[in-house]
Amino acid sequence: MSIYEEELEGREFDWFAIDSEGNFGLFSTAGEGSIPSLVIEAYIEHDKISELLDSSNWGSSEVWSDYAALGFYVFGWNLHGDPYKREREPTGSMSTELKAKLVAMGSISKLPVKFTELKEIASV
Repeated sequence: MSIYEEELEGREFDWFAIDSEGNFGLFSTAGEGSIPSLVIEAYIEHDKISELLDSSNWGSSEVWSDYAALGFYVFGWNLHGDPYKREREPTGSMSTELKAKLVAMGSISKLPVKFTELKEIASV
């Protein structure tokens, strides 16, 4: 286990990915979900973006709606194991500023899927 994995083990962590159509996903690990190696090594970059997200419902399941309003497909880890389950679709448009920050991340995972077509995503 790397020092980065030790830092994330058991901790709620949100990481970001982009799909083959350019849509952005937010993945919430619930302290257990799988995380791509690229993201693990740059978790601080993901934490910084996560801290910028406006959520009046942080700490409750309604946080998914806040993230969807920001333009994300939201996936939450199934506490009973794999896979990530789609919790919300975007209900708002992503701001140009947020999109630019996500695109500029060197550690954003590019997933060969279409978030519009998936209800679940297995380990990434």
